[in-house]
Amino acid sequence: METYEFEGKTVEDAIAKACETLNAKREDLNIEIISEGSTGIFGLMGLKKAKIRVSLKKGKEEAIKLAQEMLEKLLSYFPMPTKIETEISETEVRFNIIGDGSGILIGKQGQTLMELEHLFQKMVQKQWKGLLPVKITLDAEGYRQRRTKSLADLAKKLAAKVKKTGKVLSTLPLPAKERKIIHLTLQKDKQVKTQSVGEGELKRVNIIPLKRRRAKR
Repeated sequence: METYEFEGKTVEDAIAKACETLNAKREDLNIEIISEGSTGIFGLMGLKKAKIRVSLKKGKEEAIKLAQEMLEKLLSYFPMPTKIETEISETEVRFNIIGDGSGILIGKQGQTLMELEHLFQKMVQKQWKGLLPVKITLDAEGYRQRRTKSLADLAKKLAAKVKKTGKVLSTLPLPAKERKIIHLTLQKDKQVKTQSVGEGELKRVNIIPLKRRRAKR
């Protein structure tokens, strides 16, 4: 279950912040006191804030059920038959939309899918009236899994060329989620480093050799 931490001058103050942030009543929260805080010497020096850890009593199963019902309703407005495959992990639920017209939902380089996911997450969050206890992602025809593998393969291929030539190579402009795949794929490679460059939401990822090849005389 998703947990959140809050601080305040007192435990009650921290609980009040939790209720306001999560848009929940006190009785809807599981509350664990990490630190009760202290006023310090003369109420000034050594002041230590109270700290709590909370989780929503409403469970992950309720959130998943709500999200699935809302996704089914949203898809009913699209002019093609679809079905939803659900994959659930400890912290995430993935809805994979299957249907003959799912290419419409993906769009160019997955842009439509990303926009649809953003809209859907906002809708579910508003209906839930608080922070969701689980992360929700959308996929269509397994596009994101294929795209993740494709980007990871690309990262390794470019890194191999960079190590061979000693020259910096770049990807095409990518959104933040796809740049993250490049960074994570190569983060343990001791011979190269990665760096996002550019302006706006779409940026390139530079793959940079850590050891430059010496030019032949």
